[in-house]
Amino acid sequence: MATEDIHSMNIYQRLANIRKRVEVMRKDSKAYGYTYTNEEAILARITGAMEKYRLSLIPGIVPGTTRVSPYTYAKLKFTQDGERYEEPCNEVLVSADMTWTWVNNDNPNEFIVVPWTMVGQQSDASQSFGSGLTYSSRYFLLKYFNISTTKDDPDNWRSKQRAADAEEDQMIASGIVAEINTGILAYIAEHPEKKDEVREFCKRYAKDGKYQTIKDPAVAGKMLEDFRGSFAN
Repeated sequence: MATEDIHSMNIYQRLANIRKRVEVMRKDSKAYGYTYTNEEAILARITGAMEKYRLSLIPGIVPGTTRVSPYTYAKLKFTQDGERYEEPCNEVLVSADMTWTWVNNDNPNEFIVVPWTMVGQQSDASQSFGSGLTYSSRYFLLKYFNISTTKDDPDNWRSKQRAADAEEDQMIASGIVAEINTGILAYIAEHPEKKDEVREFCKRYAKDGKYQTIKDPAVAGKMLEDFRGSFAN
């Protein structure tokens, strides 16, 4: 298993890798007794993956579709004596048709346009527009990748991104280590007299030769490359 060559991936392969990162995260959370991972952690992972896989996401408002209208409703309240009364609330509703466009940063001519919408409701038009865009962005990412969420308290955003990167690196390293292990076992089975030589080779990359504990994909990849060069049949 070789380290990913991101620049050779097309836009669909890059998006599929982002989806895989989020799916792995959801499965891990189930192992700790949770049904779903919290929303903020998922969004942190997606945005971190967008940078890693060199994708941009560009919002767009479809011209002529923005609608601004007053919205009045009654809010139920109580006096100090416990009497009920209704207080009118006047807000502004802003809606528009949108597009979200995925762009391959390495090849901007490769892009995917996804139709979407946005709706915001606040005390004035600018707040309504801003909240509508915020929720549109948030839920586009969640629904585009088919992610279910819960209302758990979010952890630190940047720490989640770092944890996501570390987890993916460990997954890549584990795959490379598995390939190294298969190669070493097969080689020793065929050349039992070379067992000590292989053991010394392993000590170059891991303490006491325990290469199975390697978590850095760069170290694992270098070991695999050198093993093939040193012990190729």
